[in-house]
Amino acid sequence: MKKYIFKLAFVSLAVLAVGCTNDSESDEIANLAQLQADVEEITNAAMAGPWTITNFVDSGTNETSDFEGYGFSFNADGSLVADNGSVTVTGTWSVTIDDDSDDDSDDDSSSQDDGDDDCDSCTVEQLTEVLTACEDWFVDKLERNDTDMEGNFTGYDFNFTADGMVTVTAGMDSFSGTWEASGSGNTIQVVLSITDLSDIPDTWTLHEIELENGESKVDLRINGEDRLRFKNSCTLGDFNGGQTTGEIDFNIFFASPEDFNELSDDWNIVSYSATKIELIDESSDGEIDLLTFEKQ
Repeated sequence: MKKYIFKLAFVSLAVLAVGCTNDSESDEIANLAQLQADVEEITNAAMAGPWTITNFVDSGTNETSDFEGYGFSFNADGSLVADNGSVTVTGTWSVTIDDDSDDDSDDDSSSQDDGDDDCDSCTVEQLTEVLTACEDWFVDKLERNDTDMEGNFTGYDFNFTADGMVTVTAGMDSFSGTWEASGSGNTIQVVLSITDLSDIPDTWTLHEIELENGESKVDLRINGEDRLRFKNSCTLGDFNGGQTTGEIDFNIFFASPEDFNELSDDWNIVSYSATKIELIDESSDGEIDLLTFEKQ
């Protein structure tokens, strides 16, 4: 599991003094306002504890029993107190808007980060599992010869099967083809062959597999110039449907003892309610950690 030094993140909405606001700016402001409202709602829900840990999977190992008998209280002063009647352990917590810089700020410059080792540990098996686990992938980004072309595939749904078939539907139209992947890590080659579809069939290099709550992406490149990114609104993991977009972090930090320190992370929220909070974290090597709190 990743370990983080806890830091309290302050997120504020700047006062906007502009004569007119375009649609994009309006959407950004609305999205930030919604995220701030979600942060407040999740924070209030967490403080209405206490809670128990009903599932904790760390790097594939179920360690739920380490916290048996402990009640967890998320306090308004930012303290997180675990108590089993004889032992008290104190840490910190917060719910913040994700301030990671892994958004699409450089999406329009596909060659800029082509040298990143985003898929060092990727495998053909992992790619196959991701593509076949979700239905109705769509083209989130397509760039050929410095021209954005994703608009040409609005309304097109792509479905992949483990035996190498791909079916594309767009309204009443349908297309069939094949896909094949070989290699490992950053050298995985994905061959797409789809009859009657231009611009997509080619031999692509797998650049990144990105899995978040409510969002899955498969990013393909050619020579650091052309780019094809498939996107899906599905969540991969042993959870119910998520209620947030992966843009909110549930931060937990315990300095000690060691078993509590394993809980320290900036978790992504998969789902939350008045009685259950489900969290997930995926490390750079593909390990998925799971943490579930339920109302005591």
